[in-house]
Amino acid sequence: MSTTAGTIAPRWRSRRAESAILEATVALLGELGFAGLTIDGIAARAGVGKATIYRHWSSKAEVAVEAFKAFIPPLDDPDTGSFADDVRAVLLQIIDGLTNSPLAGILPSLVEAAERDAELERLFKEFGRGRRAVLRAVFDRAAARGELRDGLEPDVAIDALVGPIFTRRLITRAPLTRKHASAVLDLLLPVLEKR
Repeated sequence: MSTTAGTIAPRWRSRRAESAILEATVALLGELGFAGLTIDGIAARAGVGKATIYRHWSSKAEVAVEAFKAFIPPLDDPDTGSFADDVRAVLLQIIDGLTNSPLAGILPSLVEAAERDAELERLFKEFGRGRRAVLRAVFDRAAARGELRDGLEPDVAIDALVGPIFTRRLITRAPLTRKHASAVLDLLLPVLEKR
């Protein structure tokens, strides 16, 4: 649960209430976008009082990001001993999360809203950093095994790998497929790996 600095969020008395709040948030984000989302609306849709929401989150941005995290599965950190296999596994997880989640359709509105809401931007970046750390670990292990070309900058390489996925989702709106993610990786592997 989200907390303010130095405090611990109270435990949920009812997991049903927590689920109802997160599900209501997702539904309202899909219907109204972030701009139309309100704590009043979440409370009414979830059938809880506003105080229940404010006991656990201090703002609609916190609730929205918590809902996003609840419905996008965390990335597993594969460690197969092969850079190509590990990075492919992570990219396919990203594709699956962006296509099989109820939040897949609201990602564009959250990204757009983060441009105007500093708190949402901060929370969204924290979420993204955690997911990016999984890919960074894949690169760090591959570098330690001597699989990557000399002088490779991992952060640039990560951008090159995930950029096409988010370009399709947010800009061109082309279908996100596992086949496309694999094709991007196959194109980039000769540039990333030591030959």
